Amino acid sequence: MKQWISMCLLVCLLIGGADVATAAQGKRYDDRDIVYMTFDDGPRAETLLLLDVLKKHRVKATFFITGKYMKGNEETLRRIVAEGHTLGLHSMTHDKKRFYKSPQSAVNEMKRVQQLIFETTGVKTNIMRVPYGSVPHMTKAHRLAMEKAGFYMWDWNVDSLDWKRKNNQRLLQYETIQRVRMNRANNIASVVLMHDQSTTPASLNYILRHLKRERYTFRTTAGVTEPYNFYNKWKAGKSQ
Repeated sequence: MKQWISMCLLVCLLIGGADVATAAQGKRYDDRDIVYMTFDDGPRAETLLLLDVLKKHRVKATFFITGKYMKGNEETLRRIVAEGHTLGLHSMTHDKKRFYKSPQSAVNEMKRVQQLIFETTGVKTNIMRVPYGSVPHMTKAHRLAMEKAGFYMWDWNVDSLDWKRKNNQRLLQYETIQRVRMNRANNIASVVLMHDQSTTPASLNYILRHLKRERYTFRTTAGVTEPYNFYNKWKAGKSQ
């Protein structure tokens, strides 16, 4: 009897310790109940605090990395990988004029940060998000160059506006949750845009707590071959 009880307790612990992201297995990438938490402009000192919150909630996220912030934050990158999150590319400079100067300049920046991430973590990622989003700066020539280089480009359909709400985190929390709910009502997954330096750990904790309470599941952009972007949006009503 004692052995049977011990086995039951072990099973319960294993189930209870499973990552929230595993609940997304078996669902379409654009299922209405799925949320992609994505963070731009890291790694920074603030990234570590966000990682603590994600770990607490057992939620996996995607971090789009800016190359100029990598020096001195190599251990943060390694922690992102070690804790099961996905790394993406977000340019080297985040300088609009330099990045979008030509299709090749954009590709070169992505390739450079891709190489730096590989040298630091051993991970070679081809997932990326361009500075300020794909509209209006990414011309058709830019997009074709990125596709030819083998990159998967992501935008977002829930903008937290955290850069604008830094001094009004309650509004950030409320509007982010409301936009996720609206996507669910329209039968489409949510891709949430946040920034390492703008969303506070308290706000992230609040948002994740409420979304989990409403039975959303979480996944990263890894493995999705039909990424959400502004010029090729997922169709509302498609998910079951």
